[in-house]
Amino acid sequence: MSSIKKLLVTRQLDGILELVTAYLVRLLGRSIIVYAEEPKEDGTGGTFLQENEETGALAMLSPAERAVVHWVFRSGKEAGRTTDTLSGSAGFYLPVISGGKILGVIGIFCDPNKEALTQDNRLFLRMVSSQVATSLERQKLTDEQRQILIETEKEQMRSNLLRAISHDLRTPLTGILGASSALLENQLDETTRNKLVLDIKEDSEWLIRMVENLLSVTRINEGMLTINADLEAAEEVIGGAVRRIRSRFKNRTIHVRVPDEVVLIPMDGTLIEQVLINLMENALRHGGADAKVWVNAAFVRDEVVFTVKDDGVGIPKERFGQLFDNFGVEARERVDMTRGLGIGLSICMSIIKAHGGKMEVAENPGGGALFRFTLPLGGDSRAK
Repeated sequence: MSSIKKLLVTRQLDGILELVTAYLVRLLGRSIIVYAEEPKEDGTGGTFLQENEETGALAMLSPAERAVVHWVFRSGKEAGRTTDTLSGSAGFYLPVISGGKILGVIGIFCDPNKEALTQDNRLFLRMVSSQVATSLERQKLTDEQRQILIETEKEQMRSNLLRAISHDLRTPLTGILGASSALLENQLDETTRNKLVLDIKEDSEWLIRMVENLLSVTRINEGMLTINADLEAAEEVIGGAVRRIRSRFKNRTIHVRVPDEVVLIPMDGTLIEQVLINLMENALRHGGADAKVWVNAAFVRDEVVFTVKDDGVGIPKERFGQLFDNFGVEARERVDMTRGLGIGLSICMSIIKAHGGKMEVAENPGGGALFRFTLPLGGDSRAK
């Protein structure tokens, strides 16, 4: 396939620019730089390929040459060596234009030791420029369509979020209102009063947890999630998560198993603890009143595998693919339908991916659900 035909079928901007520079260097025997946007102050923004014998071609990367490129972008006219505009430049620059819009600039190094660019060279470059314009215009349309799709998906996620919030917050708020009204309007014995106060406390704690999760979702979606990775002991992170869960779910059975040796993992301990808390809370709330939970950590080659499983009612297999979706409202298929799983699990997946790990869900062979995630080890993380 000829280079021109390859250019017409090439996808992705980087591929187009690399193909153009390689093609022109091979055909003209000159160093080439191609811009699809105005060069940045740090010199980035162009794709440069140097012809082997042209040691002076690096001059095309200088601030003075970038100034010429800026002028071509803004004027839509040729400039540089062999022209009447900025003729002292090291290269010749011509715009890539489609439909009156400037999509890029092609620069050719004019080596003083070589013959000057001929009229035929310029005509050929203009022909190539028109082909490049077609490819860049097509790529621009593809990017715009992709952006429209992304915005549509974001809008759908916002709608899912509103449904999730209305569903997940209505029941605990109703419970708090009902319990507080009963306390104010009735003469109750101490046992009943304590039970209502405990209900208010549990629903309030869950609402706080929900708000924390929503704030985490916002930070993740805005790209503001910061991973402060330090070497943390796996058993300490698991222990901290289990202590917090046991303080909220008294008289529930939680089994913990960690390696005999100390395991140091590069991670953000606070975020991984949040993942473990979310998984254990889901298991205890949705697995049934008698469900037990197992939390394990084990070495598997160059990573540590964390497992949180329960022996509760489980999750239908057809829902596995939706569990980690942002605001996955459809993921609610366990006994307790008053509180959903989707937001917390979406956060868990984002945190694990940010650590370079993986996360999955499966059926627990003994009944119930099994969530597994991995964290990569950095070097020798086993304490001696």
